[in-house]
Amino acid sequence: MLAYFLRRLALTIPTFLALMFLTFIAIRLVPGDPVEVRVGEHGISPERLAFFRHELGLDLPVWRQFLDYVWRLLHGDFGVSLATQQKVLTEFLTLFPATLELSFFAMAFAVIVGVPAGAIAAVKRGSVFDQALMTVSLFGYSMPIFWWGLLLIMFVSVRLGLLPVSGRIDLITYYFDQPTGFMTVDALLSDQPGAFLDALRHLVLPAIVLGTVPLGVVARMTRSSMLEVLGEDYVRTARAKGLSPGRVIGVHALRNALLPVVTVIGLSVSGLMAGAVLTETIFSWPGVGKWLIESIGRRDYPALQGGVLLVSAVVILVNLVVDLVYGAVDPRIRHGR
Repeated sequence: MLAYFLRRLALTIPTFLALMFLTFIAIRLVPGDPVEVRVGEHGISPERLAFFRHELGLDLPVWRQFLDYVWRLLHGDFGVSLATQQKVLTEFLTLFPATLELSFFAMAFAVIVGVPAGAIAAVKRGSVFDQALMTVSLFGYSMPIFWWGLLLIMFVSVRLGLLPVSGRIDLITYYFDQPTGFMTVDALLSDQPGAFLDALRHLVLPAIVLGTVPLGVVARMTRSSMLEVLGEDYVRTARAKGLSPGRVIGVHALRNALLPVVTVIGLSVSGLMAGAVLTETIFSWPGVGKWLIESIGRRDYPALQGGVLLVSAVVILVNLVVDLVYGAVDPRIRHGR
């Protein structure tokens, strides 16, 4: 197991280095000068502009800037935001709980709905329910997040007035300390009546929008895995013993079919992070995704570089954990068979 872990870890290091380099170069290809965006194109002398560029190290060759950036990263320094003058790592850690909370509820929605739906579709293969599920899952997988989010806002929030449009909680009605950064947890700890339910109401629409794509993936993978397991000899044996259909499907079939589904859930983290950028922007959700979008508009190089790298590190870490869990469950993987 240790050798398998070291092999997987060795593969993640060049991936992270490549992401670091590509992020650094791609950000500098975006049109616009971060100094001009910060101080304005007018009302500042060329000498003063050159001073600011020198102060930020932007007058150095790109290769020198990259080496300096790598050196600071090795010392745990992700830089200081040009817009807020706050440390990038501090801002990320402040905003990341909001993104993590949204991603958790989105994935919970995808799993709670997708796994039972996929299992039922496999059991009722070829039925109307099966065909409808495959159609809906394909539609959900290919649906643009921004279109789906705006559609839900227009009908559920604007026309029906059932759920709030933006934010994490009604700040006019509820105000309390947020020691954990997770609004639902902090709302429970606040002992303010109705705060927890209000936080959940603010989560419903963005969680549905963000969880729609993984829902389609989970449902289709569960169906495919269940169809394979239902044809195994031990399932037919369980049926021949006279076990109830619920026990055969729930204990013998679904339990063994969940292994590839768990892998898909872990690998969907990268998709959740990417989708969070659009979802948080649409619903004004104060998380890392919205922060990165705003940093692009401000040409905030340190915030963009640090934010993308930290998000990438989270995704790589989750994928590494999934690989290790999968290797622990199935010895054939860690032995290369």
